Amino acid sequence: MAQQESGSLKAKRRKVLVVEDDAASRRALVQLLQLSGFDVMMAGTLADAVDQLAHKPDFVLLDLMLPDGTGATILTYVRQHSIDARVAVTTGVGDWKRALADCEHTPDMVFTKPLDFDRVNRWLNV
Repeated sequence: MAQQESGSLKAKRRKVLVVEDDAASRRALVQLLQLSGFDVMMAGTLADAVDQLAHKPDFVLLDLMLPDGTGATILTYVRQHSIDARVAVTTGVGDWKRALADCEHTPDMVFTKPLDFDRVNRWLNV
């Protein structure tokens, strides 16, 4: 009887890019996502996020306020470069619509901080 490859029965693990400038929040979210079975990449700045997008994530969890700009820049980059990823903005900004007013693109989802991880996990698993 032929042996099957060990990975052939496993479903493709989905990749999530976490873009968050707060190191503690980023680590916590990365750990929770890894425990939920996702491959996770992380970035703390816009520049790091652009570099990570080359790895073709399935999802981007994007902090709206970053030290070198806004998450709207990454959202625009994803849409203009036809990167096949669902993008969720994570923000502590109360009026996120105003914060994204100058952005011609809209996120697939918005999560307010503090994040409800169960809600995030449900969105990732749809």
